Amino acid sequence: MTTAERANPPGVALLTTLRATELFRGLGEPQLEELARVSHRRSLERGDAVFKVGETAATVNLITAGLVKVVRHLPDASEAILGLFGPREAVGLVAVLQERPYPATAIALTARVELVCVRSSEVLQAMALEPTLALSLNRALVSKAQILRTKIDVMSAGAVAQRLASLLASLAERFGDELEDGTTCLPIVLSRGELSSLVGARVETTIRILSAWQKKGLVETTREGFLIRDPHTLLAVEHGSLD
Repeated sequence: MTTAERANPPGVALLTTLRATELFRGLGEPQLEELARVSHRRSLERGDAVFKVGETAATVNLITAGLVKVVRHLPDASEAILGLFGPREAVGLVAVLQERPYPATAIALTARVELVCVRSSEVLQAMALEPTLALSLNRALVSKAQILRTKIDVMSAGAVAQRLASLLASLAERFGDELEDGTTCLPIVLSRGELSSLVGARVETTIRILSAWQKKGLVETTREGFLIRDPHTLLAVEHGSLD
């Protein structure tokens, strides 16, 4: 840590964010303050890169708001989506831990993405000294593997309606909040085009399915994201029991 960093204590809001993050929750206050001093916030708009393939993994990127897609660009100028990451998750963690360049590109998928970026060298140093942090990082890697499996599950779910139901159910499980009436609030805004890209479907097909679901009271689109009015029926659609 530099003299300037010692002289400037971390902001309370930044320290609170790190304290509430599962990745750093087991650390003591002195260790959290050290990491907060070498952290900064980033605000991105849709299409901005969190990082690009080949760049040095210099920070641990914690998402506090919005959704990030990790993609690999193909020779035909299209892109393959490798995974989705959202609030309370770290994107690009494997490259940080292996101290190698990013193998893919991470892009802001939603209109706004907020990040807290922690200098990776300090995180690796803390990991060597704090067993609780090493365990948290291992859990995060397991979670990343589950995220990649979720992408495979979505794309292999069957018809477009099943893939769309699988995607929404997965996002709701990871980022949704259950309301008292049983409705699940998913505070992530995705356009019809973005949903279509994520499930490998035509935009017109996605619009038709969501319109039918809204008429049935299954899923409602709002300015803040989605309201899943009937999670059990959505699960039935995912499994192919209903259209």
